[in-house]
Amino acid sequence: MDYGKILARAFEITRKYRALWLFGVLAALCSGGNANVNVGNWSVGDGSGRGRGGDSLPTLPPDFWQVFAIIVLVALCVILILFLLSIVLRFISRAALIGLVQELEASGTTPTVRRGFRIGADRFWSLLGIALAVNIPLWLFSFAALGVAALPLIMSLLPLIGAGKTSADELLGVVLTGVFGSLALLCCVILFLVLIGLVITPFYEFIVRACVVGKRGVMDSMRAGFRVVRANLGNVAVLYILLIGIGIGFALLMIPVALILIGVPVGVGIAIGVAANSAAPGIVAGVLIGIPMLLILLFIAGLYETFRSTAWTEGYLALTAPAT
Repeated sequence: MDYGKILARAFEITRKYRALWLFGVLAALCSGGNANVNVGNWSVGDGSGRGRGGDSLPTLPPDFWQVFAIIVLVALCVILILFLLSIVLRFISRAALIGLVQELEASGTTPTVRRGFRIGADRFWSLLGIALAVNIPLWLFSFAALGVAALPLIMSLLPLIGAGKTSADELLGVVLTGVFGSLALLCCVILFLVLIGLVITPFYEFIVRACVVGKRGVMDSMRAGFRVVRANLGNVAVLYILLIGIGIGFALLMIPVALILIGVPVGVGIAIGVAANSAAPGIVAGVLIGIPMLLILLFIAGLYETFRSTAWTEGYLALTAPAT
């Protein structure tokens, strides 16, 4: 495998085909004011226009809790809708990035936004099924491992139930022992889960590409992706390490960029707030300047996500190309 050629081709495709940028931004976005509500008049008098005194508390309008419940319900519905929308866009954008690059390399078809959404809609349910098949066992294992890590703390708290004549110093010593034991196990669990994630990532990347490129179902994609990685373990490992290194370099490069893009609106907001001797205009100015700065950060993250996905796709296509 020519790793330099793969990375150079991924960079070239990312730079040249702008239709991919949208799906890169959506993939990056979906991977993370004041509201004036009229709830009635506050009643602070006795009905005759005279107050009841400076120490009386305002009374809630009769429909306050009903309106409050409606507001909470609407907010929860909005959050749920946004959550479901992020899931849909995440898998659609992932499939679009893979499918458009595959069609470009296979037949020279120029990537378009419309075609990307069509590919994403066609592969959505299969990618969702793969995500559930991979992540549900991981979630269950993670919860079980966290439960094991909490056992020392739980066991140390049990003596508190029947403390009896046990001195406070002895109880404190037992509890502290349990706390430190759980913290040590928690660190081990987190490290182990991170290692599992690192191992699973290349398999997952090839599984989803087996699904989109080969138009396979969930289980067939998992078998095909696993076979490709197992048969080319060395090549996949080198490509994975290279992409990890590029990701670390990108993160380090983005630190000063993010500090500048975030620091500018913060600095301008503080300056305007001090000059106006009021926080309100400073906050407004900071928000107005900060929104485009955040969009710039999102756009950069989208370009990187496009490059990363394209590099994995180029690697998959290189390893699965028919022998000549």
